[in-house]
Amino acid sequence: MNKLRSLGVAAVFLAGCAVGGASSRFVVPPANAQQAATLTRWEYMCFSEDDGQEGDSRGKATAAGLQGWEMAGSLSHGGRAQWCFKRPKM
Repeated sequence: MNKLRSLGVAAVFLAGCAVGGASSRFVVPPANAQQAATLTRWEYMCFSEDDGQEGDSRGKATAAGLQGWEMAGSLSHGGRAQWCFKRPKM
């Protein structure tokens, strides 16, 4: 019985070592100051539809695209739609 328990403890220990070693490949390395300096910084702009006029929203979205804005997401809350855009901060 004691031998069986020792084998179980050894098996669990070896399995833990294997999982720990394999999972180290999936850990994200910590960021450093040099990496932070090269990260893209974004500015954001959002607008809501005005009184349900679809054409107005389409015109605003088209104008935003011509100014370099890229659609980042949209949502609808309380019957009103909202569109959000982003672009690299200059």
